[in-house]
Amino acid sequence: MNRQRSIFAALTLAALTVTGCEKTEVKSDTVAEGVIFSVAYRSEDGRTEGFTRLNDARAVPGGNGSWNVDAYGRLTHDYLFITTPRQRDLGPQIIPASRLVSIQFGDGGIKQVSENQPKPAN
Repeated sequence: MNRQRSIFAALTLAALTVTGCEKTEVKSDTVAEGVIFSVAYRSEDGRTEGFTRLNDARAVPGGNGSWNVDAYGRLTHDYLFITTPRQRDLGPQIIPASRLVSIQFGDGGIKQVSENQPKPAN
């Protein structure tokens, strides 16, 4: 019985020495997070779509999408998660990172967005 305890103690000590006793910190795979200024991505049919925070239809990435959009994003290595604070009843929009064309985080100096405004005059 003593011999089994000695062997167990030796194996436990060896395992602790090899693996260490410190907790390993799990790292988040978040690459970037914050207010989205503009984003462009390829849709399933291959067209480029997107949206921008600017109140200017000409600023929409790819020319196809929305402007004057208030959105928050979290970019991971695999996906972009987009939430819109004013539409909490909608779940997040999830875009695979492989379909992203471009993304720019930041408010662009625009502190408040008035969504659903008419198209600005050119």
